[in-house]
Formats: sequence, C-alpha cells, structure tokens
Amino acid sequence: MSHRLLLGVPIAAVLLAVFATGCGSGGVKLEKRQLTFTERQNDNSFSFADNPPKSPAPTGDGPTLSNGDQITFTSDMLDGSGKDVGDLDATCTVTSTTNGSFDNSRAQCIGTMTLPGGMLTVTVGGKAFGAGATHGAVVGGTGEYAGATGTFTSSDESGTDKPSKDTFDLFIPRH
Repeated sequence: MSHRLLLGVPIAAVLLAVFATGCGSGGVKLEKRQLTFTERQNDNSFSFADNPPKSPAPTGDGPTLSNGDQITFTSDMLDGSGKDVGDLDATCTVTSTTNGSFDNSRAQCIGTMTLPGGMLTVTVGGKAFGAGATHGAVVGGTGEYAGATGTFTSSDESGTDKPSKDTFDLFIPRH
C-alpha cells in the first residue's frame, strides 16, 4: 500500500466518526425558516468600476458592461409593513456579456444582509441583473442565523429601478 493510501485511511475514519456522531439522536436539528422582504435599492449607493477592457460610452440609462467590470450597491430591506429593517451590501463582477447590457450579462455577486438578530451572506452566479427572477444561495449567517444555508429568490418583474420581493428559504442548525 502506498503512503498516500495509508494517510487516507485515518482521515476517512475521522470523517466517518464525525458523520456518525452528527446522525445520532443528539445531532443537530435544522430549523426551516422563511423570510420575506421588499428590497429597495438605494440609488445614491450604486457604483460602477469600468475595469479593462474599457467599455464604450453609455448609450442609455446605464453603463455598457464588459468582462471584469464591478458593480457595488446597497439596498434597504423592508418588512411587510414597509419599515426599513436592514440592509443588503453587494458587489458583482461581470463574467460574460454579449452586448454590454445588464439584461444580457452574467455576473458573480456576493452580498451581506444585515437584519435584526444577525447577518446573512448570499451569492448569485449567472443572470444577476435585469427584470425577472434572480435565484441565489444563502451560504452562512451570524447571530440567530448562525450556520444558515438555503436559497433565495429576488423577483423584479418591473425592472431594475423598482423594489423587488425577496424570499429566503433557510435551514438553520439548532443544537
């Protein structure tokens, strides 16, 4: 047996023991929780970094995008009564575009939502801009959302300048 294979046996045994411990009656339980907010973009926070290759001059409401460009923004998170209960801070890097428009571009985005009781970290890859639904992953949290995973959908049927409805389906570990 090679040394690599021998090293893998103890590691596999440790992983199996950890997995078995978590599967017993004393293991971690997952609380399923759904959160819904209206996301209202803070227009004063939008920022665009035109990284090389430089884009041609804007031809409409927004900049012309090219691979490597970065967009940052902040949105207010409103509860069902319209009260501002938190913020989303996000950065997106354009990864692909056919004509430089937001609707026809793809990006990798990461954001942090600050909410009452903690924070959530979210990510989106692929179609991240424009009207329609954007789907993403919840990859962590703090406070009452510690260890959260799950998904979210941001529905923006009326265009990027209007508030969108964000629905989060979370799984939060509880001991």
